[in-house]
Amino acid sequence: MTIKLKYKVHEIMDKDFIKINYKEKTSEAIKKIAFSKRDEVILVDEKDNIIGLFTRTDICKLGENPIFVDLPVSQFSTMNLVKINYDEDVIKARDLMIEKKIGRLLVEKNGDIVGILTNNNIRDDFYTKVEDMHDITREAFDNICEAICICDYNGEVIYWNKASEKLYNIKKDEIIGTYIGDFFPNALTNEVFKNKKTIKDVLHQPVEGKKVFLSAVPIFNSSNQMTAVITTDKDIHDIDEIMERLKKEEKKSKYYEVRYKEQIAKQYSFSGIISKNKKVIEAITLSQRVAPSNANVMITGESGTGKDVFATAIHNASGRKGKYIAVNCSAIPEELLESELFGYEEGAFTGAKKGGKIGKFELANNGTLFLDEVGEMPFKMQSKLLRVLQDGIISRLGSDKTIETDVRIIAATNIDIRSAMDKDNFRSDLYYRLAVVNIDLPPLRERKEDIKELTKYFVKEFSEKENINITSFDEEIYNIFESYFWEGNIRELRNVVQRIVVLSDDGRIKKEDVPNYIVNGLKPIEMDKTNEEFTSCDFNDSIKKLEIKMLTEAIMAANGNKTNAAKLLNINRTTFYYKIKLYNLEYLLKT
Repeated sequence: MTIKLKYKVHEIMDKDFIKINYKEKTSEAIKKIAFSKRDEVILVDEKDNIIGLFTRTDICKLGENPIFVDLPVSQFSTMNLVKINYDEDVIKARDLMIEKKIGRLLVEKNGDIVGILTNNNIRDDFYTKVEDMHDITREAFDNICEAICICDYNGEVIYWNKASEKLYNIKKDEIIGTYIGDFFPNALTNEVFKNKKTIKDVLHQPVEGKKVFLSAVPIFNSSNQMTAVITTDKDIHDIDEIMERLKKEEKKSKYYEVRYKEQIAKQYSFSGIISKNKKVIEAITLSQRVAPSNANVMITGESGTGKDVFATAIHNASGRKGKYIAVNCSAIPEELLESELFGYEEGAFTGAKKGGKIGKFELANNGTLFLDEVGEMPFKMQSKLLRVLQDGIISRLGSDKTIETDVRIIAATNIDIRSAMDKDNFRSDLYYRLAVVNIDLPPLRERKEDIKELTKYFVKEFSEKENINITSFDEEIYNIFESYFWEGNIRELRNVVQRIVVLSDDGRIKKEDVPNYIVNGLKPIEMDKTNEEFTSCDFNDSIKKLEIKMLTEAIMAANGNKTNAAKLLNINRTTFYYKIKLYNLEYLLKT
């Protein structure tokens, strides 16, 4: 909480004041003062310039001679005006009045008079605000856990909060106004007054049987004179309790940290990869062998085959001390990718953050940088990446300074990278730098022996995550899953299992819970290289299967983005949403 300790002149000044021409009769000025209940009128000339003040005090000086009231008011006015800026502190205004022996100041802003500050304003308005501030301070101190005591320069107690009452069993009415030493013979207040230095967090025994951690701070006024000492006491038993609670919280935090690391290690380690498939086992073996080395790795395979899982597992088994940093090369616009990888200095380009930004290469120093979808990297950017891989040196955008990095690169792509090289869409020299070791992951349709175990794993994962007790699972679902094409691979299977777990009825998963497109697509409509015919002669059924297949492919290609999927299909969003709802494919979309 911040307490406002200073008030400005404009906060308490009178903004309504009366003007009168300096040539007017004094009687007219007296009338204006009487009827307005003001204590003064301001004299102005023909150009409305303020030149003087006529006050009730000046009226008293006139006496009873009637001649005076017909004379110009300027003859009896104060022409030596004292002004103060409207943003000045009230305390300074009060001191100025005392110095000049006057009762009011003209308040000035940008050369214009905007108000009058009087002794009454200070007495009434300012001190009311000070009282409010005092109430706020007292309320704040009374709600602080530490015992607070304030003694004046004579050692007399002038403040005693509720925590002090509780700690020492002494009511404020008993101690305020008394000498602190009468209650606490060992009080350190006198030592602070003597040395004028702060005492901080010392173990102290103010009275017999009461040990506290005490701090005592001297208070000085504007003239640098010591006027008071404030002490704060913390019961040592309370601190012991706090330390005990902290230890318990620390234990709990470490427990959750260990569990979290175990979960991450399980999910992103080779032991957590579920497979009986020969190709996957070979990929695991190769990954384990290459992990401790510094060799760059290229992981290839269709979208959803688990390339990121293998990349993280390789890093976790590498022994590298740095972080694992992932970048999706296809998700970052070409013009931003360079600054994302290498960072930039402040002012490097329009919109650059103040202070600049550290790049992914620096973040991954002594660790691993995972370049996902590296096959989508712009050709121009490929040459810059190649140069960094050759010498290990980067430069932030807008900087001439070079930075050495030790980064292990794991790249991944779902495109035919060799075909991209043949078409000059991907640099062959960069490929050979990245693919020192190449690991190819088979699609799920080529490892159907894993589908049952993967399904069981995902059922367990989502039932625990969603707190749903799965009591039964229709065995026929495994046959359905093993017959499906799984174009979205493991990611698609995981999404499907999540859906049927969340929508399960009383923890029972039945064949009817499987999405229609999975059941209807047991033998998907495919066209091989020789232009196969549809497997069904039913026109409506064939159209339905074809639409499901195309919608699924588009959603997977768009990574669940509905707008991009609709664009890929070249249909408007209304039609897209209708088809998605018709075939129960909403769960494939990103929310």
